[in-house]
Amino acid sequence: MRTRNNTRFRVICIALATISFIIAGAYLLKGKVSNAAETAHVVAEPDVVLSKSDVTGDGKPDNVKFTMVDNNDEKDSATMQVFVNGKVVFQQKRNYSPIWKMSLIKLENGKVFFDISSTISSDDDCIHQLYLYKNNKLKSVYNFQRYFDKYADYYFADIVKVSGNTLKMSVYAQFYTTGSVWYNMNISYKDGVFKRTSSKFDPNYKEMSRKNKWTAARKIKVYKNVGSKKIAYTLKKGNVVKLNKIICKNNKVYFQVKKSNGKTGYIPAAKKYNGSYFKEAQYAG
Repeated sequence: MRTRNNTRFRVICIALATISFIIAGAYLLKGKVSNAAETAHVVAEPDVVLSKSDVTGDGKPDNVKFTMVDNNDEKDSATMQVFVNGKVVFQQKRNYSPIWKMSLIKLENGKVFFDISSTISSDDDCIHQLYLYKNNKLKSVYNFQRYFDKYADYYFADIVKVSGNTLKMSVYAQFYTTGSVWYNMNISYKDGVFKRTSSKFDPNYKEMSRKNKWTAARKIKVYKNVGSKKIAYTLKKGNVVKLNKIICKNNKVYFQVKKSNGKTGYIPAAKKYNGSYFKEAQYAG
């Protein structure tokens, strides 16, 4: 059963995620834009009005702000509201000490999106979506959750740069299979939707401050291809491989591993924690 008392590592994970957000957004605070005039990433602060973005699409700048109100109940709940020109266009209530972050993102095509994320009890149960103002309310246009909620316990997807119509992100995910992994992911807006620019991602070992060495803690079946039922080889306890790719395809997650003899294969991500796959896997809980 997964250890739930690793307080030190939990604190490290939270600190790393916080540092990543600070580094990515240190120069974005208080309504300052992050890069070229054609695009912008503006981080909002609670109760501070942003007045330079046209979120309604009428060619005029709008007044935007968000608030967080403690509901003072036994569930430690709070409610977050987003206002556009004084009217509530979004509302979310959560229990257990929720925390929210919001930013406005302007793409090269001129569209402005609301990036809203929330967690409870510091890092649990993340909700993260992109919204577009439409018909006096915010409409969800991209859900980051669907790539993680089945295969990972915690995750963070911080937008570090807006380039043209593409969002560049630093992602942290605690997969049930591998434990904590960092990698970069880009999504691009085209034909009215956001899509990932690739389905394959390289683990960011510099961010993780570790070597690409994974020692099997149990017998693991490795398959020939993504989604294949044909077994390429089986790792025995103590076998060492490299984990070179994270693949998200058809809303499923796979890990590409490589043996010392150069033979590659794929491990499908587990949907729940049922014991460590690798000795180096780190879990916070």
